[in-house]
Amino acid sequence: LAIYIIPDYVRIRVIRPKLARLMFRPGVGGAAMNGPYGGMLSPDSHTRVSYQRKAGYFERVGGSFCGSIFGIGVVFAAVVLLFYNEGRAVQTAQSLDEGMNLCSSVGEGSVVDSMNENKLIHINNALRTDEVLTDSTYDVSVQAVKLSRTVEMYQWVEHRQTREYDEGGVTRKETTYTYGKEWRSHAVNSGSFDNPSMHQNPGSMPVQSKTFEASPVYVGAFRLSKGLVDKVSHWHDFNPMYPAPDTTIKKLDNMFYHGRDPYRPEIGDLRVRFQFAGLSGEPHPKLGGPDRVSIIGKQSSGQIVSYQTQAGNALEMLYSGDKTHQEIFEAEHSFNNMFTWVLRGVGWFVMFIGLSLITSIVTALVSFLPIVRDLVGLAVSIINFCLATSLSLIVIALGWIRYRPLLGSALLAAALVPILLSKFQNKKNGRS
Repeated sequence: LAIYIIPDYVRIRVIRPKLARLMFRPGVGGAAMNGPYGGMLSPDSHTRVSYQRKAGYFERVGGSFCGSIFGIGVVFAAVVLLFYNEGRAVQTAQSLDEGMNLCSSVGEGSVVDSMNENKLIHINNALRTDEVLTDSTYDVSVQAVKLSRTVEMYQWVEHRQTREYDEGGVTRKETTYTYGKEWRSHAVNSGSFDNPSMHQNPGSMPVQSKTFEASPVYVGAFRLSKGLVDKVSHWHDFNPMYPAPDTTIKKLDNMFYHGRDPYRPEIGDLRVRFQFAGLSGEPHPKLGGPDRVSIIGKQSSGQIVSYQTQAGNALEMLYSGDKTHQEIFEAEHSFNNMFTWVLRGVGWFVMFIGLSLITSIVTALVSFLPIVRDLVGLAVSIINFCLATSLSLIVIALGWIRYRPLLGSALLAAALVPILLSKFQNKKNGRS
């Protein structure tokens, strides 16, 4: 093998006996160099070329056999996921219906009524906390439930793109590495780059992202549990009014900047922005009034905590704005339905992948016949699609039979229709 180096040419060229390929592409970001990376480099892009021997016939069959065994486990995992999802969906729906029938509204909850002790209640009121959250590094303070500091660092980022080419008995693999400068909220390890020497990043973030949280937090006369405080997530951008105490930190619009020139960032520069959620206290001329929320939970000794339903789920809800308890339960039902269908789709896809792994040995057995291999692969894929659909419906139906027998039986009948039709057609063909 001979490696030829051509100026402004960023790919490796491997010249083999009686076969030479030259594929020209202009260099990116400067003159190319000969470095310890297998061939031509530029500061921003280079390509590695490698060759891999194709697996033989018996190797492919052996690999497919191992894949078939693994596919059985994948199908089992899909069955477990689908069955669990149906049970979870029914239990959640029953818990929400139970909560809807038991929940009573107490308005703004300005007074703790002992008659509602350990009962499920609904409150509409503003969030309230006496704590002022402060980040002394940047002299930022706000009276709110949460204050978030997000730090981003200007760093080198590696992107790779791989292409494979069939060259008879071997596969030629070209991997192109491209480098660019981007803002990232975490430290990018440049040591794992294919060309680390020319793209060095700092080893860590000089300033870390952080979220400050107030305690205690109230709505009306009730203190919120930690679970409800965690649900306060309606974030607003915070525009600092004053510069940072450190004069080397520059204030630009609604951000702080660590570096020489905010308009010409360099590797290692930082930019910091703040957000807040759950504004409290008196109305602010720029930030507005305190955030109002709607809460559903159990009244317990002057607190709002999670309510354990007989159906099995714990109810503890917080929504931004003023909403009735009927609107909250309807929104929870909608989310439950959407999430159920998402998991059904995931379960079907996992089922299809498992069946494809199991039947991969069929295509491997005819892999030495190109046209037959493609036709068999298409037929197997169609069969796997139908089987995955039928099996998924059967599992879903079995999950529903336990909770809603009529609906589960209808789904089971629909799932068995393709199988019964196939058997009937086979018998008809046999008689003819």
